[in-house]
Amino acid sequence: MLKRILSGMLLLSLLISPAIALGVQDVPLGKWWHNPQVSKQMNLNKDEIRKLDENYLESRRKLIDLKSRVERERFELENLLERETLDETAVMEQFRRVESARNRLATERFSFLVQVRKILGFERYQNLKMLFDRFRHQKRRQMTERPVQKK
Repeated sequence: MLKRILSGMLLLSLLISPAIALGVQDVPLGKWWHNPQVSKQMNLNKDEIRKLDENYLESRRKLIDLKSRVERERFELENLLERETLDETAVMEQFRRVESARNRLATERFSFLVQVRKILGFERYQNLKMLFDRFRHQKRRQMTERPVQKK
C-alpha cells in the first residue's frame, strides 16, 4: 500500500516538475502545459491543452475533498489514541479508514496521471519523463553545489 502511495506521489511530481525545472514562476504549480517552453517541447495543441485543463480541474476538486477526508480520518485516529482507555478494535478500524482514505487519494492522483498519458501518447509521455529526470538531476546538482552559510 505504501509503495502504491509513494509511486502515485512520484508520478504526480513528474507532472508538475517540468515547469519548475524551467524556472517559470508565473505558471500555476501543476499546470506545466501552460509553460510556453514545455508546451512547445511537448508539441501540445490547443485541444490537448484544453483537455489537460479540464482533467486538472476535475482532479483538483476531487483531490481537495479526498485530502480533507484523509485529515478528518487522521484526526479521529489521533483522538482514539489519546484517550485514557485504549479501544484496540476501534483504533484498528479507524486506522483502516485512514488507509482507505489515503488509497482513494493516491488512486485519484494516479487517475490524473493516466489521463495525461492518454492525452500525450507514448512518445510525448516519455519526453515528459525525460524532462523530469533532467530537472531531478539539476536539482540534485544544485543541492550539492550550494555553499554552506555560516551564522
